[in-house]
Amino acid sequence: MSMLMKILLLLITGAFVLTWWPRQAPLSSRDALPVDTVMARVVLNEVNTLRAKGCRCPGGKRFPAAPALRLDTQLGAAAQAHAEDMQQRRYFSHESRDGSDFSDRITRAGYEWRYSGENIAMGHPTAEAVVQGWRNSKGHCHNLMNPNFRDMGIGKAGAYWVQDLGRRAE
Repeated sequence: MSMLMKILLLLITGAFVLTWWPRQAPLSSRDALPVDTVMARVVLNEVNTLRAKGCRCPGGKRFPAAPALRLDTQLGAAAQAHAEDMQQRRYFSHESRDGSDFSDRITRAGYEWRYSGENIAMGHPTAEAVVQGWRNSKGHCHNLMNPNFRDMGIGKAGAYWVQDLGRRAE
């Protein structure tokens, strides 16, 4: 068999294998993430580790263990949009330049909530560092440990981090 034939056979075999390679089932729209899934899952893991143990937040309030959070695409979309907006317009606030707050943005993303909250941060180099920063801030720590929250979305744009938290309306 000539070298050209061997190469052609190898290419055809490779194309066939790639075409028929088993893939994971497609993610539902609720499972798909609008940001880097590795980063989002690291944040989720860090937060859920903290929630599983319980903690004392700055200011002295002790929170017992809380149920684990799940990643939610609608919250993730709201968080990502706010992170990008803050980066592009160069501001740092829970209130967007259009006057909307996190509950407005979460609602606009289609998340029908009973409880909602938001943590923002700037300048943390890693997912672990941003969770530690939130853990060391009284209000942010209270959000991390709030047992009313069941869902979480993460957004990151440049140095800006946004974590939107919620619990769906029943």
